[in-house]
Amino acid sequence: MVMKKIIIGFSLGIMIFLAAFISNLVFSFFEAVNSAISGETGHILGFFGIFIVLLIIQAAIAYSILQKKGVAEEVLASGKDNVATSKFAKQSEFKDFLGTDGLPISQKFRLSEKKSFEHYLLCGSTGSGKSASFFIPSLLQLPAHASVVVTDPKGELYMKTAQHALNQGKNVIAFSPFKSKTMKYNPLALCRNASEVRELAQVLLANGNAAIEQMTGTKAGGSEWTNMATPLLVAFMLFVYELDAPENTVAKALELITENDLETLKLLIEDSTPEAQQQMNIFLQSAESEKTASSIKTVLATSLQMFTDPLIQDITSLNEIDPKMLREQPTHLYVMVPEHKSAFMSPLMSPFYSQLMNHLLETGKGCPIYFLMDEFANVGVIPNIDIILAICRSRDMSISLGIQSINQLKQRYNEAANTILDNLKTKAFLPGLSYDSAEYASKLLGFKEIKNVSTSFSQKKDNSYSVSAQKRELLTPDEVRRLPDETILIISDNRNGFMDKQQRYYKDKRLLALASQEITVEEMLGEDE
Repeated sequence: MVMKKIIIGFSLGIMIFLAAFISNLVFSFFEAVNSAISGETGHILGFFGIFIVLLIIQAAIAYSILQKKGVAEEVLASGKDNVATSKFAKQSEFKDFLGTDGLPISQKFRLSEKKSFEHYLLCGSTGSGKSASFFIPSLLQLPAHASVVVTDPKGELYMKTAQHALNQGKNVIAFSPFKSKTMKYNPLALCRNASEVRELAQVLLANGNAAIEQMTGTKAGGSEWTNMATPLLVAFMLFVYELDAPENTVAKALELITENDLETLKLLIEDSTPEAQQQMNIFLQSAESEKTASSIKTVLATSLQMFTDPLIQDITSLNEIDPKMLREQPTHLYVMVPEHKSAFMSPLMSPFYSQLMNHLLETGKGCPIYFLMDEFANVGVIPNIDIILAICRSRDMSISLGIQSINQLKQRYNEAANTILDNLKTKAFLPGLSYDSAEYASKLLGFKEIKNVSTSFSQKKDNSYSVSAQKRELLTPDEVRRLPDETILIISDNRNGFMDKQQRYYKDKRLLALASQEITVEEMLGEDE
């Protein structure tokens, strides 16, 4: 502290001296100019000579002073290669990313429509404000020519934003399986060929097993039994596929399998398509006996038990979901599956989203499509979602995923989770994250350089100084976890991280006014609440 006072006092003394000296130089300069005008050049040449000498002397004195504190070495070291270069970005560094027609990420950060097609991840724990700061503002601000598919487990998003969409002239529809007057969805009716029927069967069984494990905490049937059950399910889904509604359903295929013995099943398939007969032959090669066939049927029935529920049988009896409508007319499709029913419904919701995405990839141009999928890990495993993310950019499709933690995504998608994360070019993190998510954000931010100045003192006053460069996280995982309330950390593409305030709709007068035009799905469907 004493040394700092001495240095400050010495610096002030030098500053006063220089101020007096420069004043004298200015005065001398005018005298030299007058002499030059009168034809005398000696004064002005002498002035410049003295001026240059004084500059050299001052530079030497300044360097000597800085060297004594190790500052000179630090300045020189800063010109060398940095061991780390991360820092927080300014808004101006994202001018190629930002616009007025894409996803509103925060108060000062709104993606352009083009950049929105490179997808978005929002990571925040339950109650951290994902709906209030992103999903509701997005539904209220996305352009009138865009269609949106949004998960809405509580019905809050519909209530706050559906009326605004209607005011924009958009078509507003809801798929709410636990409402009696909801739209109906038959996944089998959306299949266009035998290959898609086979893919549907695989998705149903995979998610059915996962749902059982999630709800019961026990291991479902082994993969070998599931593999043996798949061709049997495919065979009878192809069989009912040729029937008219309401017989062309997964529930009907399951009923035929579980209520008939093996010989009857063989007879039924004899009158079906060649593809169905081929799948039945594959199954028969695995089912060497009636007992084995019975075990396979039990695994199949257990995995697809949701299709024995009268509610599910009713909503899948017809199909009123037409993916092309999202391209042809700006539409908001609200998907309302309560959170406590998400595991039970995942075998149906996984093909729902998968079929929508795959159909939209093939429908060509039209309205841009935004998928806003909160609690993404709870909708079931969407097959090939990593590939869909990679290719749907060129089809004017944007996919935004809301998750509670990075581990949640990895537990659901295993190795594919890394590819999914790589294809979500803009990522944002809210306060209060779990450690794994905070660590992931910290690693994305990278490291910054810090300088350490070491001083060695000797009795001869011949002190030595050294400067070493080290690196530390721009934000440690703990610092990410402890972000201030209503802050959002944004990391987009190859840019440095950006910190901003969340755009909570209820703190924005315009958004609050739009969200106040409330309407419930019960009112829209004409049901009693």
